[in-house]
Amino acid sequence: MDLKKYIKYYDGYLTLKKISKIIRWANTQKFEAAKVLGNDTNGQVDTKIRNTKTIDFHNSDMSSLTKIHLYNLFTRLSEKVISKYSEDIGLNTEYTKIIQVSILKYDNGGFYNYHSDHHFRAPRTLSLIYILNDDYEGGNLCFKLEGSEYCIENKSNRVIIWPSNFLYPHTVKPVTKGLRYSIVSWAL
Repeated sequence: MDLKKYIKYYDGYLTLKKISKIIRWANTQKFEAAKVLGNDTNGQVDTKIRNTKTIDFHNSDMSSLTKIHLYNLFTRLSEKVISKYSEDIGLNTEYTKIIQVSILKYDNGGFYNYHSDHHFRAPRTLSLIYILNDDYEGGNLCFKLEGSEYCIENKSNRVIIWPSNFLYPHTVKPVTKGLRYSIVSWAL
């Protein structure tokens, strides 16, 4: 079975002006160290496994209209991408629900070791990453599939979607120069 055919990427969902505004806003925000959700970590920060920073978006966070706007924007975009993905692979996603949206910032040296996105603490079905910028080095999203590594080219304004299950362990390689910004979301 060719697992690569279930990893898709699409370009051009946002305007470059919108991406620039999001990055400028992100540069003014305080990010938190990202936690690791897994059986052994119990939702703790572990920079040996994941060295990145995050801001979670919630449509109920009334302290920031920008966060509400970004949550709604990326929820709608995720739904569009899932619809296109479903059409491309012949999947019925009539009952898909976006469960989380976050912006990630990988500083120089930032990474996330191989992991899968679905587990009992977060029963995710589909994973999405929007690469906002590509003016950095390293930081590639790579999958370990059937004994080989499959990496996606870093390209601004690209969204990557794949099944969240154990068949798709993936990593973000260390950033070697610059800052990597992405938006992640997951669906049930």
